[in-house]
Amino acid sequence: MYGTAPKKSLVDVLRDANLISDEIYQEIHEKILEGWVKKPIQSDQSADSDSESYKQILEEIEQAGESEEEILSEYVSPKVLELAKKGRESGTSIMHLEDLNPEEDALNKVPPSFAYRNKVVPVRLDGNVLTVAIADINDIMLIDEIGYVTECEIDLRIADEDDISEAIVRSYGRDAASLLSAGIKGPVGAASTIERASIEDFGIDERDLTEDPTVVDAVSQMIIDAVRAGASDIHIEPYPEELKIRFRVDGVLEDQEQPPAYLQSAITSRIKIMADMDVAERRLPQDGKINTEIGSLGGRQIDLRVSTVPTVATQHSESVVLRILDRQSIEFGLTQLGLTDENYDLFQRMIHRPHGIILATGPTGSGKTTSLYACLKEINTPEVKIITLEDPVEYELEGINQIQVNPEIGFTFANGLRHILRQDPDKVLVGEIRDEETAEMAIHTSLTGHLVFSTLHTNDAPGAITRLIDMGVEPYLVTSTVEGIIAQRLARRVCKACCTWYTPSAEEISVLFGSNGVNIPTDLRIPRANDDGCNECRGRGYRGRIGIFEVLFMTEEIRALALKQASTSELRQLAVKLGMKSLREDGWQKVVAGHTTVSEVLKLTQEDAYNYEDENTVHLQTGPEFGTDSSISAQ
Repeated sequence: MYGTAPKKSLVDVLRDANLISDEIYQEIHEKILEGWVKKPIQSDQSADSDSESYKQILEEIEQAGESEEEILSEYVSPKVLELAKKGRESGTSIMHLEDLNPEEDALNKVPPSFAYRNKVVPVRLDGNVLTVAIADINDIMLIDEIGYVTECEIDLRIADEDDISEAIVRSYGRDAASLLSAGIKGPVGAASTIERASIEDFGIDERDLTEDPTVVDAVSQMIIDAVRAGASDIHIEPYPEELKIRFRVDGVLEDQEQPPAYLQSAITSRIKIMADMDVAERRLPQDGKINTEIGSLGGRQIDLRVSTVPTVATQHSESVVLRILDRQSIEFGLTQLGLTDENYDLFQRMIHRPHGIILATGPTGSGKTTSLYACLKEINTPEVKIITLEDPVEYELEGINQIQVNPEIGFTFANGLRHILRQDPDKVLVGEIRDEETAEMAIHTSLTGHLVFSTLHTNDAPGAITRLIDMGVEPYLVTSTVEGIIAQRLARRVCKACCTWYTPSAEEISVLFGSNGVNIPTDLRIPRANDDGCNECRGRGYRGRIGIFEVLFMTEEIRALALKQASTSELRQLAVKLGMKSLREDGWQKVVAGHTTVSEVLKLTQEDAYNYEDENTVHLQTGPEFGTDSSISAQ
């Protein structure tokens, strides 16, 4: 008969894995012996954790309601402590992978597709003994398969599953596309060596590819890669000879490593399955939504809006775009937008009006929705009822009634406004004013004592006034309801870790401000992005984005001029004369503050057709959190 080997104490499990130093080990050991036991201990027992007396002490501690775990929790994280418990129960050594770099020889023993699919990490190779980290020590079949694939004797270690996933990406340097390229396994065999045109000849059903573990894992990894990169969109674009994948990061599309072109259908179908879309329909555009939780990113909740459109690149090919809505990457608050003191005060004055219309304008992806959400969050109190009409609902806001319109069944913005007025709201958000009917309903809502927020697609703030009039709304209705207009853009934040500082030349200032007279201090230094970037910005030179704003507060003078149906340029001239800072001026203030670059401002704004009266434009004006590195989402 064989006896059962005694279990180690947790502190010994941690020491054997080098997760606590000898000094910490001794400190914990003495604490257990001297501080947590009432009975006297003999001096010859005080340093031997394998002695019967020590085990008896631990038993007495447990009986007294005080555990070894409670002592260790002061020294190690809950994750490490949980790992130690698994190691003690299984009798297997543990390994913490967070800061560990596996040996290259070990990595070469395990194909990346196998490592990712089975969640295993080869750590080191000593002769023919391969040390491998695994999450489930009870998966006997997988353990046997590791030995078969590597042809090595396997020395197992238990590791945290999330740490294993992180270590795979970190160690192999592989993203989703290269995992696909590494080899497709499962029901289709060696399909990765077969050209797309030959798939049917070999009797391989593309639906099998869709369910192949590597395709499933690689699509999931592509989403994780995009979230890690801070992308707002994933573009999957088929071409006759290639399948292009691009991430939009800080407003700019970046090429990713390309998977084999013949997998386009499998990848698209997998995404459709995740989004609950019709996999068989390839002739018509479709929309869907994916809700997922990413365990390797701390259980991060991610929503994705999926759009597919048929293309003529190849037979039955479709372009796929996934819009990433990352709830944890965005903070809805006025202090996170990057407002100057002056614009922050104007925002506060506008959003606390009892009634009227507040408009946000700008191109798609300029942050209009984010700004309006920030306004709603600012005024959302228990005394106020807020209802939104959106297409679609971008983010769920606590304490706010959000409604998604559906034009296909006749539930439009205008129709929705009629119905929500019976819900007794105080404040209303309308996703977009697209036509005269919606504009008139928004005006009617404001005239009945409600504050209405909405968006328009115009180039600047004064242009929103003329756009409403051009839609057919009477000028007197526009001037009597509109309280303020916000035009905005999103500029990339320069990476503070690698940017360089310089004094702008007169020629550069001339390009920025044209013939307008602006006095620039001789000691002024502004940032320039590093073309090669650094590790902090992943080689981009920029990291995150900040808002550039033009805030038009409706005054009696502007209302009077708008009643005369003045042009946008005339309204703009008057607004500037009354103190409005243009997009370019606000952008320049961000440059002076060191948040962005001249090239970003030139790319996003137009030259102002008026003269600057003084040099105040170049002086930094700080608002709440104006100098922080918080980013604003491209909604």
